[in-house]
Amino acid sequence: MVFCARCGVSFKDSARSCPLCGSVPSAEKPAAANAGALDFPRDRPFLEEVLEEQEVSKQQREYIYFEIVSIIFGSALFITLVTDFLTSRSITWSRYSSPAIVWGFLAFGMPAILRKRPWILFAVLAPSLMLLLFLIDAMNGHIGWFLFWGLPLSGWAIACVAGAVGITLSIRKRGLNVIGVVLLFAALFCVGLEVVISLNLGSHPVLAWSPIVALSALPAAGMLFYLHYRIVRQAPLKKLFRV
Repeated sequence: MVFCARCGVSFKDSARSCPLCGSVPSAEKPAAANAGALDFPRDRPFLEEVLEEQEVSKQQREYIYFEIVSIIFGSALFITLVTDFLTSRSITWSRYSSPAIVWGFLAFGMPAILRKRPWILFAVLAPSLMLLLFLIDAMNGHIGWFLFWGLPLSGWAIACVAGAVGITLSIRKRGLNVIGVVLLFAALFCVGLEVVISLNLGSHPVLAWSPIVALSALPAAGMLFYLHYRIVRQAPLKKLFRV
């Protein structure tokens, strides 16, 4: 019997190398071979090397995530269409849910591929959202809801998201200031939302509750900007709050 000084295992004399780590065997029995199950081995660099070699890279994780998302939404689309066809012998309600499932796949799957190209990702998701709303309304035989409600609301929401993302990406040091930017654009969206609602329900725009929301968000956003640029940026939180 020969032994591996690195792994502490024994094998036949005819073996030229350890089947675990590839080290040259030795006739001397190492101390690690007599260690208990809890003590052996305390330090096995070979296992660490194997784990490092088998460690999944960030790009591989993204592709695995994309595959999982594809399987989930593909299965949902297939089950939806088959269930609708088997129950009604035609495609009825699934024509509404199918576009939504496809857009959900784009919203959850495309970021894994276009993570480093946010504007291309935005250029894919924004028009596809409008197309989804148009298709859902067009399947009912008219596009009135899309023209008066879906298009302006989705367009305004996309514009607000684009503004918030653009400002966030332009900021070098991100922190509490990002939350402040989101608050400001959320307040701006509320103003546009009330304008669209009032125009569709009346003849002219009316601002009632949205200015209150905006005025409430302004001080909170201002405080977040102040904390980020005047205090947190100059002193760590531990020193600031004496933790």
